[in-house]
Amino acid sequence: MVKIVDNYVLERVIGKGQFGEVFKGYNKTTGEDIAVKTVNRKNLKGKFYELLENEIKVLRSCNNANIIKLYDIKKTANNIYLVLEFCNEGDLMAYMKEKTKLTEDEAIEFLCQILNAFKTLYKSKIMHRDFKLANILKHNGQIKIADFGFAKLLGNDTFTNTMLGSPLNMAPEVLGGKDYNSKADIWSVGTCFYEMLFGRPPYTASNIVELLNNIQKKPLYFPKNVTLPPVIEDCIRRMLVVDPSKRADWPEVFEHKINTYLEDKVMADLEQTMGQNGDQGMNMSRFYIKTNKVIDHITDIEKNEDINNYAYNATKVASKSAQQDFKGKFVKRQVERQEDKIPESEPPLNKIDHRDAVDDGTPLGNFETEREKRIKMFKRNSARLLHERNKYVFLASVAEDAISMNLLVKMNLSEIVGFLLIKKLFYMIGETKEMVDKKTNVLNLPEWEKYCETKEFHQIVNYINKEYDVFKVYYDSMFENVKRNFNQTNQKNQFVIDALSVNKANDLDAVFYNTLLTYANNLWDLFKKNGFTSDKQKLIHLNQILDCFDQERVFAFEQGDKQFNFKLFYEEVRGLNTDKLGDIVQHKIDTFNK
Repeated sequence: MVKIVDNYVLERVIGKGQFGEVFKGYNKTTGEDIAVKTVNRKNLKGKFYELLENEIKVLRSCNNANIIKLYDIKKTANNIYLVLEFCNEGDLMAYMKEKTKLTEDEAIEFLCQILNAFKTLYKSKIMHRDFKLANILKHNGQIKIADFGFAKLLGNDTFTNTMLGSPLNMAPEVLGGKDYNSKADIWSVGTCFYEMLFGRPPYTASNIVELLNNIQKKPLYFPKNVTLPPVIEDCIRRMLVVDPSKRADWPEVFEHKINTYLEDKVMADLEQTMGQNGDQGMNMSRFYIKTNKVIDHITDIEKNEDINNYAYNATKVASKSAQQDFKGKFVKRQVERQEDKIPESEPPLNKIDHRDAVDDGTPLGNFETEREKRIKMFKRNSARLLHERNKYVFLASVAEDAISMNLLVKMNLSEIVGFLLIKKLFYMIGETKEMVDKKTNVLNLPEWEKYCETKEFHQIVNYINKEYDVFKVYYDSMFENVKRNFNQTNQKNQFVIDALSVNKANDLDAVFYNTLLTYANNLWDLFKKNGFTSDKQKLIHLNQILDCFDQERVFAFEQGDKQFNFKLFYEEVRGLNTDKLGDIVQHKIDTFNK
């Protein structure tokens, strides 16, 4: 059973706000998902009326891709309905419970989107006053700031004194009951950024008095087992200054280097990679691998569209001079959205328009509807296809480490292992490309024919086809390099002969296994002899080489009750100490040598 309000279908209850229940629904005309906040008119008195009017004013005035959008307002005799943008990935509090903490890049990307939202709030003289992880929503990987029930439109007054918000994210001046201004939001954003990085708030306590005392007397602590880039630590320290007069203001935060950190890193990688000697087409393919290591969903593809198009074109011309042709930014930032603003002439809340709203009073449950289940199923199908993609790019990243580290010069084994990994990748991407091009349901995904009609499927097909071209350039270049190096030597190297001559997927598996196992055993002997604890990165490389033997098990799409997380996979192995990593490698070596 559903509830219908004019053109909107309310399917189920998804939560409760300060004014009433929140529903998940959709627009009957467009099919677009929506969230609907309901407000019972009986409760709309005094302060609650003021807060609701305030929230509506804020949402009307803030058209920004990183601020949740207010689509419509409907009024009946009993209720007021705020029709809002629906975010399909929940809030950051739930996300953090699943992840524990985020990678540096993901935390910075989220922060930059948050700061983009606050550029609009600051320009409009709006304080959020309740900024916390639970009020940061995600939709297809994009951040959306929500819940402006406590927001304050400052007007000509720059200070306020009402104590609102969540204590662990409250600025000390708010906790202390003093007047405060928009810098209080800066403190709150800083606490959320800190928690994204470390999995815990910067200050904790059992009550507000103790919390304020800890903030005022204890220095800001950074975990000793984490090495932060200076730009991240500096940003946090500037935002979490106890004295608001010395804390960074919004213009300073917006100009901080953290805002361009990811772009600067990409550009540095580009210059470093393209500055290497050798085939420039191969170098550009290496750069592409670095910047597209994990693709979780469609928004990752869209976010990297500019840089990927550049990489596709550069690999084709294979020219170092092509590096100068790119004029735009690689990492896309969200821009202020200026369309579909609610008219300023919107009737007041106490006006009832019976023509615009029909409330049939049908009770709703809190279970997913069949329509929602299908949407979720299609998103899971997309995740499954991208998971296959991430598996073969894992081989590319390991190949890059093998070649760049060049740990076994003897028998040219490092280069051969890198080549075989790329050869294996090329077979895998070829199979994936054929599957999506021919729409063959090799993975036994549900509702396959219907899914193949979706926009997401066609985006993935286009992406994989372009990516195939990048890796073909990479594979062809490596093949020519290995063959040229082999012809220039007088030594008979059976590893090279086998690697170059094998041309069937089934035959490749045996050569792949034998060569990589020889490489792994030689590396392990070398590490034990020289003391592997001195270079963790080399040990990580060996561990990942061993993972290449058994990809179907290591990268099983479903891991218990969760889907495999490639970002977490890369992050977790970096977090292990060398002793633990050494034990893991020893166990894998023993297993594969049985």
